[in-house]
Amino acid sequence: MPGSRAELAGANVSTARNFCAGSTSPECRFIDAPVQLGSTPTHLDGRALTFYPMSRKLTFVDGLNQAWIAPAGTLTDGASIPKVFINIVGSPTSPSFVNAAAIHDAICGIGNEQGEYYHTRTWQSTHRMFYDALRVGGTEEITAKVMFAAVYLGGPRWGVKGYRSDPRIANIPDIEMEAAMRQAKAYIEKDNPSIPKIERYLDRKLRMMFTRLDGGRDAMDNEGPIYVAE
Repeated sequence: MPGSRAELAGANVSTARNFCAGSTSPECRFIDAPVQLGSTPTHLDGRALTFYPMSRKLTFVDGLNQAWIAPAGTLTDGASIPKVFINIVGSPTSPSFVNAAAIHDAICGIGNEQGEYYHTRTWQSTHRMFYDALRVGGTEEITAKVMFAAVYLGGPRWGVKGYRSDPRIANIPDIEMEAAMRQAKAYIEKDNPSIPKIERYLDRKLRMMFTRLDGGRDAMDNEGPIYVAE
């Protein structure tokens, strides 16, 4: 059954070279959009925005024809951007963002830990899906890439060795993370790199920050990813 929990649990990181180009991509689409929210607000500790439960299921089909599902009851705040980057990216509550944010929240958002699809895809493919869904929702390409960079750099990661499970990340000052994001934003706006190039660029940034924390020199020679899915 497409989109079943068993299928999602076994999904690998997407290695497709072509991503959704926007709402005109025939293989990329939302089903039952726009997102429909209930009327009862939910406030979660540490989150400034108000969350609302979805009143009906929303599905996104990506460029690989894989279905991503946010079931009814999924909590979403229409954002998904890490708080530390809001001053750089802006408050992401535009109508062109909310459908993508709802799908992203179902897979990794706070408040949805008991949801049917929570963490049933890898963090890499989930953040790539977020970019695709932003594009299909009407977000301009450069803006979508900047938002993708924000979730890749500072968003949740799971099933990996390092990062959120690595105690060093807590020691990276917000000002350093913000500086890395500002540099990434400038790079994207200047060169419009591909999503894989953005990932490699951010991996190098993270490697530099970890190297500084370890008191060593910046190690920039290795172009490979820092984190490997378990």
